[in-house]
Amino acid sequence: MANIHFYLKPGKKNKKGQQPIIMRITHEYSRTVFFVGHSIQPKYWSQKNEKVKAPHANEETNHHDAINETIEAFYKRATHAIAKAIGEKIPITEAYLKNSITIKEEKGTVRSFFGLFDEYIEMSKPIRANWTIKGYTTVKNFLMDFEEASGKKIDINTIDNLFFDRFQNYAFSVRKVQDNYFSRIVRVLKSFMTWAFDRKYVKTLTYKKLSAPDREKEIIYLTKDELLGLLYHDFESKKLSQARDLFCFMCFTGLRVSDLWDLTHEHIKEDEIQKTIVKTQKIERIPLNRFAKDILLKYPHDQVTVFPKISSQKLNDYIKDCCEVDKPFTLTSVCRSKLTTPVPV
Repeated sequence: MANIHFYLKPGKKNKKGQQPIIMRITHEYSRTVFFVGHSIQPKYWSQKNEKVKAPHANEETNHHDAINETIEAFYKRATHAIAKAIGEKIPITEAYLKNSITIKEEKGTVRSFFGLFDEYIEMSKPIRANWTIKGYTTVKNFLMDFEEASGKKIDINTIDNLFFDRFQNYAFSVRKVQDNYFSRIVRVLKSFMTWAFDRKYVKTLTYKKLSAPDREKEIIYLTKDELLGLLYHDFESKKLSQARDLFCFMCFTGLRVSDLWDLTHEHIKEDEIQKTIVKTQKIERIPLNRFAKDILLKYPHDQVTVFPKISSQKLNDYIKDCCEVDKPFTLTSVCRSKLTTPVPV
């Protein structure tokens, strides 16, 4: 008979000190492993009960109820798949279990909202950039916080105006989020709901009425003269010089900082760059003007990537430091800056 157990994946913890929850099914000499879709700190894991323990009164929520609900859903789907295999004399192989538990939905099985959201994230990984997947996870956690605070379970078939009113009130009154941040959350939620509707997990389109328009922001931009002034300034600091090069190269090519992290010399074909863009996952041909070529000449060909890897946040900070040197212009969020007109070749 097959055995089903849940445990924390051993090894390195994430930045929050958490480890992933794993479901393991053993049958005869085979072993199949599933990632449940949640990670927790080891102190909250009950090895005896194979469930998440509630935090102490003075600790932040760890979403134990929602996570345990997902664990229970995985357990039910696994036992159902095993019982079906035994009853119909189907070999209990890894392929059968993966197909029955992860991909296909058995008729009559009730799916939890967050169980579906986890599946949506998993199905999106092959076609979405890592930072997009992180954004989806952030939205899921935000919704879990809302469910915990409201004391009411989120059901996929009740994402309507009443839900939206309560959710919006929580976002602005409790979490104090900005308009545009909430708008991004709503866009992800509606994208998930469309995915669920297409797979017949939800039967109504009431969610399409949800709307949280972006509030217009002042567009911060550089003129051509300001950009070239930044490009040719002689910085004493190496990190500021490198940050300036990355930023200017983005202005001259239209590439995002995530596209520069994996840019290699193999992507550069004479007067253009040919590479898969992180956000769209499409191969693009980006022309190189003389300013972009001058920047490339500064970096040796024996490096794995063309530019040193600098995070978006640090790049923002360093460019602001660059602009403080002579105060030739003022920037508030330089990595969002745009040119008024393209810089000519």
